[in-house]
Amino acid sequence: MWTQIRNLLELFYPRLCLYCDKRLNDDEQFLCLHCFCELPRTHYHRRTDNPLLKLFTGFIRIDETAAFLFFEKDGNVQHLVHSLKYHDNKQLAGYLGKIAALEMKDDGLFGQIDMLVPVPLHRRKERKRGYNQAEWIAKGFVEVYHCPISKDMLIRNVDTVTQTRKTVYERNLNVEEIFSVSDVASLAGKHILLIDDVITTGATLRACIKALDAVPDLRISIFAVSAVQVL
Repeated sequence: MWTQIRNLLELFYPRLCLYCDKRLNDDEQFLCLHCFCELPRTHYHRRTDNPLLKLFTGFIRIDETAAFLFFEKDGNVQHLVHSLKYHDNKQLAGYLGKIAALEMKDDGLFGQIDMLVPVPLHRRKERKRGYNQAEWIAKGFVEVYHCPISKDMLIRNVDTVTQTRKTVYERNLNVEEIFSVSDVASLAGKHILLIDDVITTGATLRACIKALDAVPDLRISIFAVSAVQVL
C-alpha cells in the first residue's frame, strides 16, 4: 500500500537532484550519483599543510580540522548550504553530515572523538528557524561515528546579526565572547568535535574555542560541511 502511495506521489512530485534536476533513482537521496561524485571536496585534511589550520593559529588544543566541500558564492554548494540552513531542509543537513563522516572515517579522521558538539544558535534564532542546522549535521555524523551529541554543553549567550556581509575584522568583533560552557567538569579531559555548516574566516569557531579554554585537558577537533578556499 505504501509503495503504491509513494509511486503516486512521485508521479506528481518527483524527487529531483538538487544540482541538475534529474529525476532521482530509488537509491539516491538529494543528489544523483553523477552530481554526488562531482561534489567539490576540499581534501584539506589529506594535506600535511592543511590550510584550515591557519585560521586557528595560536590555539594549541586543536587536533584535527576538516571541511568536506568548497563553498563558493553563488555556487552549487552555497545552494545546498542555504537549503539546509534557511529552507527547513533538516534531512539534507543529516545526509551531508553522514556522507562526509563516511569519507572522513575512510581517511582515518576523528577516530578518538568522545563527543560531538554542534556550534549552537541563540535560542531566539533557533526558535524562529525551528532547528539548528549544525545539530542535524551532527546527527548524520552519529550514524557513522556512534558517539553522543551534546547540544547543551556550549551555550550561545548573544544573538548576533548575520556575518554574511561583514569584513574579517567585523566578524571577529561580532562573535567576541558570545559563547560560554554550561558544565566545565563534564568536558574535562575529553576530545570533542566542533561541528558547523560553513567556515569562512573561522571567527565563530575561534569564539567557541576561546569559551572552551576554561575546560582543563580538553582536546578539540573541527569539522564543517563546507569552507571557503583558504590560500
